[in-house]
Amino acid sequence: MDYNISEKVKYLHKVLCETDKIYNSLLNKMQITDSEYTLLFAILTMGEGCLQKDIADSCLISKKTLNSTVKKLEKKGILKLKPGKYPNLHIYLTPEGKSYIEERLVPIMQEEDDILDTVSGKDFDAFISITTKYLKLFERH
Repeated sequence: MDYNISEKVKYLHKVLCETDKIYNSLLNKMQITDSEYTLLFAILTMGEGCLQKDIADSCLISKKTLNSTVKKLEKKGILKLKPGKYPNLHIYLTPEGKSYIEERLVPIMQEEDDILDTVSGKDFDAFISITTKYLKLFERH
C-alpha cells in the first residue's frame, strides 16, 4: 500500500516522538511513571483538594488509569483522599508526597525552566500560539 504522507506530517510525528523519548528518559531516570507525573503535576497546578474527575478532564488521562495511579500512590503514602460531596474524593499530598515531588518532579520542571530560559519571549509566545492553534484545529476533527 502506498500512503501519501506529507513531509510536514512526517516531521511533526518525528518531533513528537523525540519529545516523548526525552520525557520518558527523564521519567525513567527519576523512577516515576508517565501517569504518576501527570497526576502529580496536575495536583501542583490545580491545587491540593482537586478531584480525580477534574484531573482526568484537564489532562486527557483515562479515569481508569488515573484511578489506578491514585490508588498506587495512596498505597505508597504519597497521596491521601478525603471525602467531599458524595461520590467525590479530594486528593491531597502527604508530607512524604511533598518530598517525593521535591525529589522527582521539581528537577524535571527545573530542567524545563532552564531550557525555556534560553528561548526568547517572542519565540516562546510564537511556539505556544502555533501549538495552541494546531491543537484546536486538530481537536475539531
